[in-house]
Amino acid sequence: MDIRVLGSDGSTIPGHHTNSLLVNGSLLVDAGTVTSILTLEEQAGVTDVVITHAHLDHVVDLAFLVDNGFARRRTSLRVWAPPQVLDTLHAHLFNDRIWPDFTRIHSAGVPALDLRPLAPGKEVEICGIRVRSAQTNHPVHTVGYALTDRCGTVLVCGDTATTEDIWTLGRTSAQLRMVFVETSFPDRCAELAVASGHMTPAMLKTELTKLGRDDVPIKVFHMKLQFLDEILEELNNLEVSHLQILQGGEFFSF
Repeated sequence: MDIRVLGSDGSTIPGHHTNSLLVNGSLLVDAGTVTSILTLEEQAGVTDVVITHAHLDHVVDLAFLVDNGFARRRTSLRVWAPPQVLDTLHAHLFNDRIWPDFTRIHSAGVPALDLRPLAPGKEVEICGIRVRSAQTNHPVHTVGYALTDRCGTVLVCGDTATTEDIWTLGRTSAQLRMVFVETSFPDRCAELAVASGHMTPAMLKTELTKLGRDDVPIKVFHMKLQFLDEILEELNNLEVSHLQILQGGEFFSF
């Protein structure tokens, strides 16, 4: 499994990009930053997208990805998510008001966009990757994903505050190789973090005990850039040896 980090930040300024992981060149996990990083040829290689939730920093480049490629593709761009997330995308983004409804625009005889629901707890194979989801704790319906191939499993936790199911999914996954988990606010903003469904460094340290895997690299992402220096200092002070900061442009291979 090859993973390219297109974006890893919780907000944007020059040189920093919102969340998206490209798996094996064809599968995206979230679409916060895609088209400003990938060439048209690389974009055309993306066949499927799994979405954790419908907040803008995780979906905004879906609009441009389908627009850039619909006349060139021979098959639909498939977007996978829980039904609640797909309903939100269709009603509020691909609605012929904010953006064209690409589920109704056809090219090569197929819809440009194919919205595919993921049932809770059900494993689906997408681009040769076995995908399972678990709900997290966020104000809108949100899930994290376990991505598994013959080399092991990667856990992408999605946006969340204190949660349970995603850690159970991680603990029960075979050959867990890496965990991507958010930390959005510094500890002094704990009340705001809880209210908005996010974590602070202190919360993260407690949550990681639920996973119980200090042998697995933990990649921290989704930091709000106005608090970046403060969050980085607090994460460093946790003295968790397997915890690392995720950077846009990184590449992992398992």
